[in-house]
Amino acid sequence: MAEYNEDALSSMEICTKLEVPDVKFVEAAEAAIKENPGNAPMRAGGGAGTPGGSPLEMAIFAEKKWLPGRTLSVSFLDGHADVKAKVIDFAKEWEQHANIKLDLVADGTADADIRISFLQTGSWSYLGTDALVIEPGRPTMNYGWLAVDSADDEYSRVVLHEFGHALAAIHEQQSPVADIPWDRDAVFRYYALQGWDREMTERNVLRRRDPRLFNHTEYDPTSIMQYAVPNGLTLGDFAIGWNRVLSEKDKEFMGITYPEAAPPIGTLSFGATVDADIGAPGEEDRYEFNLSEPTAVRLETGGPTDVVMSLFGPDDPTFLLASDDDSGLALNAKISRTLAPGDYFVRIRHYSKHRGGSYTLTLR
Repeated sequence: MAEYNEDALSSMEICTKLEVPDVKFVEAAEAAIKENPGNAPMRAGGGAGTPGGSPLEMAIFAEKKWLPGRTLSVSFLDGHADVKAKVIDFAKEWEQHANIKLDLVADGTADADIRISFLQTGSWSYLGTDALVIEPGRPTMNYGWLAVDSADDEYSRVVLHEFGHALAAIHEQQSPVADIPWDRDAVFRYYALQGWDREMTERNVLRRRDPRLFNHTEYDPTSIMQYAVPNGLTLGDFAIGWNRVLSEKDKEFMGITYPEAAPPIGTLSFGATVDADIGAPGEEDRYEFNLSEPTAVRLETGGPTDVVMSLFGPDDPTFLLASDDDSGLALNAKISRTLAPGDYFVRIRHYSKHRGGSYTLTLR
């Protein structure tokens, strides 16, 4: 864990994650699913295709990951040449651990995927594919205090953190499994000194994320995405210093989020049982089957692993028809439905995105 120093913490600049305006909330989710169909929500009630679903529900549950293997164009809108060179050098460290490439294009490219400025207040980035709905020519990332004479470890701390957001990583202190003993009143007072209101503090520091919405590993206090936590902001004796390099779990997480090769899509046949395994945290297994006429089908998992199963189609791997967690035997999933002719798509993952295990899948 990084060295902790209360005086150093009080003088440190703090990075933030920007969220798209409310008027672009649904548009951003649609753009995320178009970019990567795997961003489509897997949970019932979380997609426009579910009974009673809505575009807003779809937007709430959609993920923001780029398509693995993608080359993201990066353009600087302004800034000193030496600072820009350092930013891109540190950012490219993520390429060693994720199947993503960062391609530096001409300065001022209005439609680049990631557009960087140094003229705005603070350091911040939009989350993953949210950058796709930001108006061309406007920054999707900003570095408000990096300068030619900034220390390399400060470049490392800030750039890796902001590009983590650009690759869809949330703040680690907001992990669904984080267990920081916050003194909430002290936190609000501390961040008010940084110019943050209560909502901004909740959004960036205190509010843990729904485990259904984000891939996550076990809580990692050494993550580059973790804020420093002064002892005075917690109950008891608990503190975290500034992390300035990628942790091993950061590298693991990005490798899972952007794998070198997606698991092959399995083909389901009526009456046949598939033996399968979720071998890595966050892994999703995918299957497909075809119906030539209206058919009553039952999809059912078996085995010791608590899985979530989702059914998409017809002929659209992003249109959520149904999902289930525990309607089968014990912790298994079951979906029974009469379906029209067409191609159908099944996605299966562990209920907890930081676990794995074996299961079977049968189509009847």
